[in-house]
Amino acid sequence: MKNILIVGLGSIGQRHYRNLKKIDKKFNFFAIRKKFRSPKLDKKNQVIDSKLNCKDLKISLINENQIHQKNIDLAFITNPTSLHVETANYLVKKNCSIFIEKPLSDSMKGVTTLNKMIIDRKINCEIGFQTRYDPLLNELKKIIDSKKFGKIVNVNINHNSYLPYHHKYENYKKGYAAQKELGGGVLLCFSHELDYAVFLFGRPKKIFPNFIINGSALKINVETAVGFSLEFNKNINVNFSLDFLRKKQKRVCEIQFEKTNITWDLNKKKIFKDGLVYKKTPNLTRDNLFKIMLSKVLHNFRKQKNSKNTFENAMKNLILILKIKESLKKKKIINLKKLFNKS
Repeated sequence: MKNILIVGLGSIGQRHYRNLKKIDKKFNFFAIRKKFRSPKLDKKNQVIDSKLNCKDLKISLINENQIHQKNIDLAFITNPTSLHVETANYLVKKNCSIFIEKPLSDSMKGVTTLNKMIIDRKINCEIGFQTRYDPLLNELKKIIDSKKFGKIVNVNINHNSYLPYHHKYENYKKGYAAQKELGGGVLLCFSHELDYAVFLFGRPKKIFPNFIINGSALKINVETAVGFSLEFNKNINVNFSLDFLRKKQKRVCEIQFEKTNITWDLNKKKIFKDGLVYKKTPNLTRDNLFKIMLSKVLHNFRKQKNSKNTFENAMKNLILILKIKESLKKKKIINLKKLFNKS
């Protein structure tokens, strides 16, 4: 695996480029860009230069027709969500291994066909749910599976942050997260929370809607705040609060057991037991987590091993998001058994 293509050089595309260079300096980098408006960023998304000069970074710009000619081994799809499936389609036809940034797409259009093509052509594929590689998520899973704190009474998952703070280098209204046509909105942008909830508790059985706020004071055409609950097996109810409105970021998974309260704070990189530190990963920066994921993905692709974040899992994540949107819009409970009972 030598020639790497990155489709889209916004903040996440640049992050993957920087980490891939650290992993293997022998990679040859190529890129497809459409709008050329992203500045050069550092690992904290601070602007280094107002213009991203690919020549200085030793990234060769190409177009779709040059993919086969350049012998691309692995392509990173980091353009807006609504373009993921279309982009993956032509790359799979070129027999490239692909890494698709989360979420998979903003609709099911073309998704099933793409999945079949990936299976038929035996294409390596990974979806960018890097939270699955967080050691504390696995610690939380062990705590749940051990049952040492008794049954789960209640679960609250929060991801609340202020959209204008996400990418301070750009007008937030022009970013993909703020635009429906690009696959924006809080449910798609914060799909990590649904993905790790399924990892912890299994496939959900029902959706219970609470509220949805569209646009709000941010004056954008996507949902900016949602509240809903998912019912899992063993009568586990998980309450979700996701929004683009909170200026002091909050990102936690709080589990009330019969015997104790466990809280995973993703920002503080700690698990708390009744308010006291129980487990922590002080040296795990956000950038390091991406690097851990990429190292594992490259290893799996080279060894033809199964991915941790499969296309099928990402497809079910997308289906769940679309069903949650339907539940919130129609204000009705939705039964998911027919969708997920075979998982």
